[in-house]
Amino acid sequence: MLKAQYFDGKTAAAQQVELALVGEELRLRGTNFELRWPLREVRLSERLGNTPRRLELPGGGHCEVTDPAALDALLAQGGYRRSWLERMQHSLGWALFSALLVAAVFAVAYRYLLPWGAEVVAMRVPPALLQQMGTSSLETLDRVLLHPSTLAPERRQALRAAYARIAPASGAALESRIEFRSAPGIGANAFALPDGSIVLLDELVALTQDDDEILAVLAHERGHVDRRHALRRALQSSVVGLVLTWTMGDVSTLLATVPAMVLEAGYSREMEREADDYAARTLVKNGMSPCLLSTMLHKLEAARPLPQGKKEEKGNRVMTYLASHPATAERSVALCPQ
Repeated sequence: MLKAQYFDGKTAAAQQVELALVGEELRLRGTNFELRWPLREVRLSERLGNTPRRLELPGGGHCEVTDPAALDALLAQGGYRRSWLERMQHSLGWALFSALLVAAVFAVAYRYLLPWGAEVVAMRVPPALLQQMGTSSLETLDRVLLHPSTLAPERRQALRAAYARIAPASGAALESRIEFRSAPGIGANAFALPDGSIVLLDELVALTQDDDEILAVLAHERGHVDRRHALRRALQSSVVGLVLTWTMGDVSTLLATVPAMVLEAGYSREMEREADDYAARTLVKNGMSPCLLSTMLHKLEAARPLPQGKKEEKGNRVMTYLASHPATAERSVALCPQ
């Protein structure tokens, strides 16, 4: 016999009863009454630690049992077995497996689903919103980091004219233009904005005497524009921003993150390969060699400033550059195989 509290489903009063199992029949005995039901018609709540368990009885009543272990022993006499789901929920092995499975799902989603979703959303953002992000990003960078260019107007015009003569590798959806700036704290560099603008720093122009090498870098940055890499990185870094942009077209959450994404230029290997491939196809289309970009990559690597306080030891300069542009040697061989 097992003590329980019985609620008849008609009143809120609890009645002390005893439960017994005779064959496959559950019997409930109170002070002045006795009830019987087939065990198969009784629904049993899942076991959660030592919390009371509930038996849902035919007709709307129920019983509450405060001794789960005794209830399990009583039901076992009638051949009652917990469902496979309940057994899994109370199994340490299955709990560990489930935790590992959830972690694996999140890892796969982060590695593959999130970049895919960011690319889909980024390619759907209309040019008007890209223009807004590009303008906002350049204003932010001008305010906190960049300085006006000191290049002669004639030099800037010559580079703009040379870039305008370069036919893009594919039908470009965005117009592209050069924005000249100076940034001694950054050094030789160029980076693309979401609206198609490419910020070319004076320090990069001073790094080479060959304008074709500068055009090769601009073609690479145009690849980042065409594939919307800065926007994709901003979306990947902000799941909330990705969801809002996908569902509502709201890009306000991205405006603050795009400048950092652009300046960091920490593109993935896949994105760098996409931009390199775009640059190579652009150069070949315009009768130029992809080796121009390979040469410029090595010049940029050699010119990259060392971190403050670091001695110029072998490998330091290379590792500093690789922190933002991975696998220079690998990219160089792909662009200009010997």
